[in-house]
Amino acid sequence: MKHHAKLLILCSFNSIGYQLLDQKIEEYLKTNQEEIVLYLVGTPITYLKIYEQILFHLYGRIKQYPTKFIVIFDIFNKEFRNKYQFDLVINLGTNLQGDFNIQLKINHEIQKIQFKQEGYTVNQFKRGANSGTFDHLHIGHKVLLSLSLLAVSQHLTIGITSEILLQKKKLRGFIQSYNTRVRCVKEFCQMFRPDIELQFSELIDPNGLKGQYEILITTQDCQNSIEYINNLRKQESLNEINGYIMGIIENQNHQGDGKISSTQFREQISQKNRLTEYEYLELRTEWLSVSNNLYWFESILVDYYSQPQRYYHTLRHIYDMLKQLKGIKNITNVKLATFFHDIIYYPKIHDNEEKSCLLFQQFAKEGNIDTEIVSIFILQTKSHQTDVPFLPEDDLSDLMIYLDADMSILESDAYPIYAQDIRKEYSHLSDQEYKTSRIAVLQKFLQSKIFNLRNEEKARKNIQEEIDILQNWVV
Repeated sequence: MKHHAKLLILCSFNSIGYQLLDQKIEEYLKTNQEEIVLYLVGTPITYLKIYEQILFHLYGRIKQYPTKFIVIFDIFNKEFRNKYQFDLVINLGTNLQGDFNIQLKINHEIQKIQFKQEGYTVNQFKRGANSGTFDHLHIGHKVLLSLSLLAVSQHLTIGITSEILLQKKKLRGFIQSYNTRVRCVKEFCQMFRPDIELQFSELIDPNGLKGQYEILITTQDCQNSIEYINNLRKQESLNEINGYIMGIIENQNHQGDGKISSTQFREQISQKNRLTEYEYLELRTEWLSVSNNLYWFESILVDYYSQPQRYYHTLRHIYDMLKQLKGIKNITNVKLATFFHDIIYYPKIHDNEEKSCLLFQQFAKEGNIDTEIVSIFILQTKSHQTDVPFLPEDDLSDLMIYLDADMSILESDAYPIYAQDIRKEYSHLSDQEYKTSRIAVLQKFLQSKIFNLRNEEKARKNIQEEIDILQNWVV
């Protein structure tokens, strides 16, 4: 199945909870889509508990996948499809217009969710609140935010834990900055339900909510906070807040804490990218030397470089590459090219560099940055040639150093690990297919000049040794 960066699935509400829909969702999740939005058409339901069951069921399907997955209910966001651009629209049996239609044959006896009509209703409260760290926004956060937005008709205050209160958190160096967390939460809320007024409050001292609120939405592990907050509000002659307690989404692998948490995501980022907390903070500092837009680093770059199909093309590669940049004339251009040159990387497609360039240009537009030289540098990583005659001398010199840095793994003692990682990235190929294509690539390396590597002899030796190993494979 072809990969699409952003995928919209239109689905009739009547299909919710049935096996075929679940299979379809997982089918697309397995292709490592960057983002999937499930837009549920026709949701004539009233009670929050019903929505909670639906959200838990659907988000539960994607616990083991890193794809950004969002559930939207059309009844609260009629204009959603007109506001957002998607690379592909799949219509699962609705009367809305999509690119193509897949007719669902629903077996009503399979996985049917029993909806119990009780409890609070949608839009029952004018003003509500919730709170959390909202670090590396995950599906638990998305359910909490969704239910909060469904509970209120006018206003939602979201308390986001300040960095001061996070000093004792595990791997705190990987925690996103306050402003990044606010932006991620805001983008999700505006996509889910744009009619609700949002207010963000930085939680520096957890001393209770003092505004005029009617409901507090929280999880089971924080339900005692409702009584604590109401005691504080009573002392200040404020109204008592109702509490809505949602369930907890369990961790898929049942290791460590039973629930999904931001700590797990920080651990995954560290492990996937083979970066210590200190090295990650060094990389963050390198980013801040060229841009003060931490959201793009902490959310966009980190998410892309931590994707499951990557083993070599991770933030570790970016970190190592930055260490090789000596004698650069325009360091800002070269660093930006380094950060973005592999941001899109799918071994099954052949236009990763072009797509990486487009994503850089999106970032540059937001920051009003000139894109010409950086775009050239990113695109040249496809051929690794320096024959760009119109480049000024200083930029041409920078390009050579930049391309050498990208290839510096060839002369490294870590070359055997690199070779293993590349094989993992191309695990979709059979041993015979990989052997043939990889030898062809390596022989092309040997036939070309490997520019100005400090130890070209070592690089050629490493390459030849890998060729010898591959030729001896018995497949």
